[in-house]
Amino acid sequence: MKKLTVAILLTVLSCISTVQGKILETARFQEIVPHLTPDTLILLDIDDTLIVPAQMVGCDEWFNLRWKKHEAAGLTKADALEKALAEWESVRHITKMKPVEKGTPALIGELQKKGHKIMGVTNQGLALATRTVRQLQDHQVDLSRTAPTVEDYYVNLGGHSILFRKGVLFTSGKNKGEAFFKFCDSLGLKPKKIVCIDDKSSHLASIEGEANKRNIEFIGLRYAHADIHKAAFRPEIADFQFANSTFVNLLTDEEAIAKLKTAENR
Repeated sequence: MKKLTVAILLTVLSCISTVQGKILETARFQEIVPHLTPDTLILLDIDDTLIVPAQMVGCDEWFNLRWKKHEAAGLTKADALEKALAEWESVRHITKMKPVEKGTPALIGELQKKGHKIMGVTNQGLALATRTVRQLQDHQVDLSRTAPTVEDYYVNLGGHSILFRKGVLFTSGKNKGEAFFKFCDSLGLKPKKIVCIDDKSSHLASIEGEANKRNIEFIGLRYAHADIHKAAFRPEIADFQFANSTFVNLLTDEEAIAKLKTAENR
């Protein structure tokens, strides 16, 4: 009898855990649809989930490479990070972007037409806010259409400014879960269910943890489609583009590869 009672208790606890939150792997953006209900708030990561740079320079892998190189050159971790961020932001201001999946913009539009609440959550800082919104709009993604608010909104989190602009929350590198729920508290927003898609499981886990504290149902989709872009990254190509491009023209991957081959054959 005692064993049966323990088994029942474990089953109940397992069900409670499943209701509160879970993280799944997905290779296609459209796999978000079966998890949606009318009261779902949809959270969308931006980089490597909706859009990526049209060339290798400016991508997340290149940013991490620059950070490590600056540290190896003798800078402190903090100084190396600041320098890498400055380089990354300079490229992101001028680069063209492309959708990670071609059908994603159209699907977001369809979900918005059905009245689903959708907003973006990105680790990007305030300096890229206007540019990122424009890059999304260039690909027919307007996250302000069914966002929780249409107004720009500033939130202070641990002395750092977090900006909500045109349907996107820019967390400036702060914990996504803490930043998102600070935004919710400031706005008086109390979602019943959250579905989030992000290429980084750590970001999903941070939102899941905060959602569980509030007994909010959470489903996180770890977006694996962008892994294709990450695996194709070639450091030598990205560094060549950074060293030889101009503000007027960023070298494409094809142009950089051709120039490198020409230089090697001399």
